[in-house]
Amino acid sequence: MNHIVEECIEEIRKYKSDVHELNPGIERYIIEAFESKYNIKLPEDYKDFLTVYNGGELFIPGTVISGVFDENSLIEEENRDLLHLNLANKWPDMGDELLIIADLIYGDMICYDCERHVIVQWDHEIGEVTIEWDSFADWLREEMKIGNELVDYDGTDKEE
Repeated sequence: MNHIVEECIEEIRKYKSDVHELNPGIERYIIEAFESKYNIKLPEDYKDFLTVYNGGELFIPGTVISGVFDENSLIEEENRDLLHLNLANKWPDMGDELLIIADLIYGDMICYDCERHVIVQWDHEIGEVTIEWDSFADWLREEMKIGNELVDYDGTDKEE
C-alpha cells in the first residue's frame, strides 16, 4: 500500500466515528473488473484507498470520494457516489479525459486526468482545471491537513 495513503488512513481512524462516513473497502478484483469494463486504468494509490474505504464522505459535511460499484454489496448503492455514474454525469465543458473521483462541498470536483495521469481540481464556476497534484495520495494528504485544521479528533470545530 502507498505509504502516504496508509498515513492518511491512520489519520482518518483517529477521528470520532461520526466525523467521516466511509464505506467498507472492496477487493482488488472488483476494481480491476471496473477498469476492464470501462477501459480505464485507475491510479494505484487510489485503488489502495478503495480497498480500505470504497468511497464515502470525509469531514461531514465535506468531501465525497467516489467508490466502485460492487454487485455483491449489501449496501444500498443508490445513495453512493460511484465512478461508473460519474462517467456519464459530467459538466458539458468537462473533457473526456477527466474522471470525477470526488466532489467538494462547494461544487468543484476532484478528477483523475486519464491522459496526463495526475489528479486535478475542476472548478465548476469557470469550467477549467485550477489545481493539480501529482497523485491521489498527495491530494488526500492535503485534504486531511485542511480537515485537521478545521475539526478536532472528537468532531468539534476548532476555534479560529
